[in-house]
Amino acid sequence: MGVRSAVRRHQDLLGDVVAVHHDRPGRGTVLGFISVWVALSALTLINPGETLMLSIAPAAGLFIIAVVIYVMLAGERLVVCERGVLVGSVAPFLRPYVIRYDQIVVGSVVPISAKISRFSKQTGLSAMPTVRTAWWSRRGVCFAGPSAAEARGSLGTSAPRAQAVGIPWLIGTRAPAEQATADIARAAEAAGFTELARQTVAAPPRALSGHAEDNPAQLPGVIVPGRR
Repeated sequence: MGVRSAVRRHQDLLGDVVAVHHDRPGRGTVLGFISVWVALSALTLINPGETLMLSIAPAAGLFIIAVVIYVMLAGERLVVCERGVLVGSVAPFLRPYVIRYDQIVVGSVVPISAKISRFSKQTGLSAMPTVRTAWWSRRGVCFAGPSAAEARGSLGTSAPRAQAVGIPWLIGTRAPAEQATADIARAAEAAGFTELARQTVAAPPRALSGHAEDNPAQLPGVIVPGRR
């Protein structure tokens, strides 16, 4: 879809773009993809086809598959807009989730500067569509908000979130996480969500400990098993 197409699709609801953050694979991951492709391609040449075309076809096919996987994985974005955020992949055939600022639990937007891979261990939550990180993710933004279903449908009529807890949203960022939360705070302030902006800009970066007892301090407002 692309960032521009995604924003244009929801511009009436979210307004214009303020900032775009991504968590593309780093050099090591890219080199890993290339190494695996080279190794698998070499195996196909042990018993090559009868013609040149048949010999290179498996390697070409593996290359196309690797590119498609890379594009899908690299498509994750956090798009900060004037009245909300887009979260998820903008790769072809995929659509990001749409979350307004009035759907985000005030005080729950926090920058995670390190150890983001400990999120599942710390919360006891398994893979879910609202967790948008990969094995290479090192930092990101967490906040409590609507369910994935709410972010997909009935976006114009869902009520503001008055409760103190919500579904966890976790998004990896390549840039420092506090840069992304500062962008969210700036946009929320301009949109009139003063308290959300104030508490977001005041949230210090934190490294996840992996211990559930630290959830209230490190992941405020997030629903975790056994807590409400």
